[in-house]
Amino acid sequence: MTQFRLETINDVLRIIRERDMPNVAVRRVGTEWQNVTARELFGLIGSVAKLLRSWGVKHGDRIAIIAENRLEWALTDFACLAIGAVDVPIYPTLTAEQSRWILQDADVRIAFVSTRAQATKAAEISREYPLERIVCMDEIAGELGTTDFWSSLSSTGTPDESELHAAMASVKPDDLATIIYTSGTTGMPKGVMLTHGNIASNLSFSCHDFGWGVGWRSVSFLPLSHITARHVDYLFFLYGVMIAYCPDINLLFAAFQENKPSVVVAVPRVFEKIRQEATRKAAAFPKKQIFDWAIRTGAKYADEVTAGREPHALPWKIADRLVLSKIRDAFGGEAQQFISGGAPLGRDTALWYAGVGIRIMEGYGLTETSPVISVNTADAYRLGTVGRPLENVECRIAEDGELLVRGPSVFKGYWRNSNESAQSF
Repeated sequence: MTQFRLETINDVLRIIRERDMPNVAVRRVGTEWQNVTARELFGLIGSVAKLLRSWGVKHGDRIAIIAENRLEWALTDFACLAIGAVDVPIYPTLTAEQSRWILQDADVRIAFVSTRAQATKAAEISREYPLERIVCMDEIAGELGTTDFWSSLSSTGTPDESELHAAMASVKPDDLATIIYTSGTTGMPKGVMLTHGNIASNLSFSCHDFGWGVGWRSVSFLPLSHITARHVDYLFFLYGVMIAYCPDINLLFAAFQENKPSVVVAVPRVFEKIRQEATRKAAAFPKKQIFDWAIRTGAKYADEVTAGREPHALPWKIADRLVLSKIRDAFGGEAQQFISGGAPLGRDTALWYAGVGIRIMEGYGLTETSPVISVNTADAYRLGTVGRPLENVECRIAEDGELLVRGPSVFKGYWRNSNESAQSF
């Protein structure tokens, strides 16, 4: 199986360009899906990088991204990383006051935002914490303070690929890549400092057993402000899995049907919602009796599914034709792998899906570990667990029951918070 040995996240971008795929990503434009080639992707990243440099952004400067999941999020991220800038993702659902605290704590110079609503929020913040520039990804009518627009990228001219490659090469593994603020449920948010080497080391080991490659498809919909979604998208780019960006969660199931992903990575809430919707649709008699029989029948063969085998017994085949295959069709009907993370899946949910014919690989990690600590794989799977630790990660249980982790993916520390950093290490 293919395994990459990465030194920086920029190695992912280099591999994208070298592979030169004709369909590295797609994005919805109106009612249509618009294809993006590797060359176009690299060119757009180069344009953003050139624009940032023209604004005086230097190695180590902080740039915020306040946006839903969309292609422009990835373009901005890669552009910052390519020139050695540090991006600071901020959840678009945060209030102006919460966002301002993060922007000020991280000394952010420039904020890239997604929509008019986010641009308005950023402009409000800028009255108390003056941002040098606000760049809106959407084209919005009229002026909004000092807001720049994504279309200004074209004014920078065609980027020089050699310049971008040189900038990428100047970035080293120990260089800071991103500051990701925790939710702050135990006090003020803490800025987790992850280096290029932290994330690259995790990318090198977190999924090389999954067999992904060119020709595979995915739908990216989880918030890229969270390290899990961001890490997964880096992996998809790395292995040549086409990414369909879905910025609106309400359009997720349509995106599944239209793009038919080969691999589905989701949080437990998505799996639970599909289960609830399937049960709701079957509530009418006599459909409910057929549905309940099929689910009971499928459950008898769950062990075969979790062992990686497709059941061939006649009752299973009947149940599959009547009900089970239709549940799997909710994910587009062509998914070969299902992965869950971000929260506990729950044994009941995992068993229910196994009965439907879906083996969900559950993983575990933290923002502070870039993020994957362990994950189930096809060759080492046990339902109800989060799999074995990665090859380059060491784990042990402390006397008080705390999980201790050591490895190259463990973060550098908390931004400007030496006390919390000392306690963590």
